[in-house]
Amino acid sequence: MYATAKAREHGTIAHLSGASATAILAIRAASGAPSSGTSSGSAPLPSNLLTDLRNSLKVEEEAGTVTLSTEQRGIVISLDDKMCFLPGQADVQAAAAAMFEKVGSVLSRYENRILLEGHTDSIPIHNNHFRSNWELSTARSIAVMELMEREAALRQERFLIGGSADHAPVSSNETEQGRAHNRRVEIVVLESPAPAPGSVEAAHPIALASAIRK
Repeated sequence: MYATAKAREHGTIAHLSGASATAILAIRAASGAPSSGTSSGSAPLPSNLLTDLRNSLKVEEEAGTVTLSTEQRGIVISLDDKMCFLPGQADVQAAAAAMFEKVGSVLSRYENRILLEGHTDSIPIHNNHFRSNWELSTARSIAVMELMEREAALRQERFLIGGSADHAPVSSNETEQGRAHNRRVEIVVLESPAPAPGSVEAAHPIALASAIRK
């Protein structure tokens, strides 16, 4: 169903074109560190992308299952974990598949790189599939990538995969409500354009840190 990415001490990020998950520093930058600024080589996000996303996800935004925001790194689409996945699992639920397809349909009209980043609450996990929240959060990102690739024909070179486990919370893990907020998947439309298929940047995972910082 999906490939399992092994998380390490500071996080995991993988470029899914055959390269191994080596850019540890990239996920630390992607999980919330401020950007150092947009380089002259990066392409600004088209001004109508956010409008397109809001129009497509209007019902989900009003229902509170999706939130859209803008950060220095790009547009962040945050999805409610409990709608997307069963506890301790990484298979995308049927109820959430249409939402991911909507996002993929909009993004197929643009060429920006896409970071998929999974997050969990602080409750430890250890089951037959995942040894830790690192593995669970990353596997969920991969499952979303596979769905969007399959249903919206987004090419793999556009994706960066990240898992932050419980290390990038947006609420307190001391309450159930806060933990629910922390269990999420974020789709980040980065300002940097995706590399062309077969390019040196597409084939070399060291390009990931540079792509996220732009």
